Amino acid sequence: MKYKNILWDWNGTILNDTPVAFEATNILLERYGYSTITLEYYRDNIDTPIVNFYSKIFDLNKHDMQMLDDEWGVLYNQLSDKIGLHEGVKELLRFFAEENCRQAVLSAFRTEEITKYAHKFSVEKYFEDILGTQNIVMESKTIRGRRYMKEHKFAPEQTLYIGDTVHDCDTALALGVDCVLFSGGQQSPKLLKQCGVPVFDSFAEIKNQIII
Repeated sequence: MKYKNILWDWNGTILNDTPVAFEATNILLERYGYSTITLEYYRDNIDTPIVNFYSKIFDLNKHDMQMLDDEWGVLYNQLSDKIGLHEGVKELLRFFAEENCRQAVLSAFRTEEITKYAHKFSVEKYFEDILGTQNIVMESKTIRGRRYMKEHKFAPEQTLYIGDTVHDCDTALALGVDCVLFSGGQQSPKLLKQCGVPVFDSFAEIKNQIII
């Protein structure tokens, strides 16, 4: 197999949390007297950094961005019992492990939260490292990814990044590695297909059409 190293995004890629993220957003909109949005609108407009999205649905001249984000985080945690893994992702993690690939998570989500969910869903054993954000240092995924690849001597041509957003594709491009995108996560297939990299509807497709 071509790839020896797999970098995974977390939210929306491994973790099926888009419905919860969407629900938390609508609760927050209702709390402050705004009209709710559809899931289609959410997936067509969610963006990184998140302020780009919030500026479309909230009047940020009236609300503090950090306050909104903090309240959203509380709602997300309150709804977290609804979160699971995407179908087929555990099988793909196992496949890579059997191929002796080094797997790591590269995410903008907090490391402690990723670790908690990885343990909950019994997938922590598949990851050599979890490169999330810390409470104090909020480095970009690109900076963390470059440092990690240098430390572990990852050959870019042997490394694959799996994500679910345009930002993931941009990160992979900055790292000089191949990228595939999963269409069932945070962003819509319409957005993802503009990236010019393979977009797949299932993890079985990723395995069958890209890996083998």
